[in-house]
Amino acid sequence: MNLEIDLLSADEDVFEAALVAAVKSGATGERKLLDALSSARDEERAAGIVSALGEAEGPDGVAVLRGIVAQPADPLEVRTTAIVALTKRQGVEASDVLLGCLIDWDDLMPGYALLGLASVGDDRAWPEVLQWLRQTLDSREPNPQHDFADRTLVAQSDIVAAVAYLARHAAGSWEKQQPVVQLLRSRWNRLRGAEQRWLTVNWSACDPAHPDSCTDLDPAWFADWISEPLFEALYLEDAE
Repeated sequence: MNLEIDLLSADEDVFEAALVAAVKSGATGERKLLDALSSARDEERAAGIVSALGEAEGPDGVAVLRGIVAQPADPLEVRTTAIVALTKRQGVEASDVLLGCLIDWDDLMPGYALLGLASVGDDRAWPEVLQWLRQTLDSREPNPQHDFADRTLVAQSDIVAAVAYLARHAAGSWEKQQPVVQLLRSRWNRLRGAEQRWLTVNWSACDPAHPDSCTDLDPAWFADWISEPLFEALYLEDAE
């Protein structure tokens, strides 16, 4: 296999195999990915290479991913893929970038940032996420006819991602839980049915039909739930 050639191949199977091989090749593979990124034939191929950088190892990949996320001129598909890749690669150390994306000009970027924060983010974004949740609920009109599918809720609801982040960092603290609980109870009719059902099961105090009290939340459960399947290994899994 010649990574330089295969990473630029028009054959999709050859390209995908080269991504796996590059991830498996440590710093050498990362360099091949970065070289190929500058010559990617289209946005889809560039996004594929960026995705692989999320599981690669080497000295330069993290800085490149951070640069892509911060560059509004880059294609949206590449930027959102870079958020996922950076979250997978840096974990909690990506929290500063994820926080910054909450005010990105493109409406899709905050949703991906919320998923990353809910999965791995530290508590620095707490005020901003709570404010984002408040503003989003205030701007959403009640619509009982519009619902999400329960099985794909994690991919459809930015609100659930925000709540999962807040839940992770509220744990057993009523002082932190109370403003979230009060916000959701007061705007319950603005939530979609699937969001309401998820909250009733996983944070029942947010449901006005249940007692308004401190809940013993499991941060690991919320992180694991939000992480599947978006932040699961793709290339390292194939390389094993």
